[in-house]
Amino acid sequence: MKPEQAVLLGAPVGGSTSVDHVLASKLKELHRLAERLKQLNVHDAFFLLKNCFHIPKLLYTLRSAPCHNSTILEQYDTAIRDTLQSVLNVRMTESVWNQAVLPVSRGGLGIRAATHVALPAFLSSVTSAESLTVQLLPPRLHPTAGISDPLFEQAVIEWQLRSNAALPNLPQRAIQKAWDSPLLDVVSARVLSAAQTQAGFARLTAAAAPFAGAFLEAIPCSAVGTRMDNSSFRIAAALRLGAEICSPHNCICGAPVDSSGVHGLSCRKSSGRQIRHSAVNGIIKRALASAEVPARLEPSSLSRDDGKRPDGMSLMPWKEGRCLIWDFTCADTLAQSHLDRAVLRAATVADDAEQRKRQKYVSLSATYYFVPICIETLGPMGEEAAAFFADVGQRIATATGEPRSKTFLMQRLSIAVQQGNAACVLGTVPMSTDLYI
Repeated sequence: MKPEQAVLLGAPVGGSTSVDHVLASKLKELHRLAERLKQLNVHDAFFLLKNCFHIPKLLYTLRSAPCHNSTILEQYDTAIRDTLQSVLNVRMTESVWNQAVLPVSRGGLGIRAATHVALPAFLSSVTSAESLTVQLLPPRLHPTAGISDPLFEQAVIEWQLRSNAALPNLPQRAIQKAWDSPLLDVVSARVLSAAQTQAGFARLTAAAAPFAGAFLEAIPCSAVGTRMDNSSFRIAAALRLGAEICSPHNCICGAPVDSSGVHGLSCRKSSGRQIRHSAVNGIIKRALASAEVPARLEPSSLSRDDGKRPDGMSLMPWKEGRCLIWDFTCADTLAQSHLDRAVLRAATVADDAEQRKRQKYVSLSATYYFVPICIETLGPMGEEAAAFFADVGQRIATATGEPRSKTFLMQRLSIAVQQGNAACVLGTVPMSTDLYI
């Protein structure tokens, strides 16, 4: 074996040449997997790329060797970018890619760039193993004797240049997130500064809201309704990233539709609005049944003075001896009339919609426990909706013994909203003659 090919338990030990050799083999494997991913359902392919074939297969190497200076790591990111572009069928421009590599909690897709992860992974690994290293080395090589790791010191300097932040506290230095967060702050600030319009800033703010990206974390499974079709997943990802969805055209209502396709989210003639409304109410009804609270949709026994009725009612008391009634709406985050409020903070539009709902049903609130539920098109939930679903999730967990019940419920709701968004966007296109007609 040549020295540059030397590995120990899978970790390169022959210097930079050995690191490049191991990363080159990882890159070759990625190219082979990328070709196979293109043959799968888009949701399946994305889930495998995010959770199996990208950082999870590379993380051991990043933590066991200083890979941050390797040029092959940049080639690895380029291959991931090309693969994601092919799988999603979305143009990965520089601004779109910069957002995509952010974690889901920060508004991205969770497809982390290897060049962003390499430094935090190596620094946290070396720090966490420091005490064991001291035990293994002879006293003359201990750091206290004036001998230190030059590779670690170089990595710390590089990290400070990239993050422009102070080193993490000593107890936190063994945690990768402590090194990763300052670097993510820099990338997030860069993405926000690139938002040139109110709509762009509102989109980024909404995408980073809690549970706004829950559909990206769901395991695709047709049996439980968590596998999205190719078109729906592509449109959902493009809406989140602000990428081009369609060619400019005129909506069936006559209004112009630009390449972002967001007109369909608020168009009154779009067919997806009713689909989304029915899907979410169906999920709420089944969730209540799982929590051992039977319910029915659109109760005919309840109506306001104008004849309108809420979306659902429980048949058993929910709280304070009163039965639950709820009414759901999905407000468009990017509607022109909402932008002034949407840029203030995430879920502002949803909170406003919930207040309007509560005023509409004030006559029923004295007799029933009324909960207004609003989820914005880009995912943020109103304050009352978030509290309600947290309560439902807790009740399901108590009834079934499944501690992840709330997470699963949020994923189902997120997928239903995104599928409705896709139907709204596709609903702006005039109908064409089917091949088989």
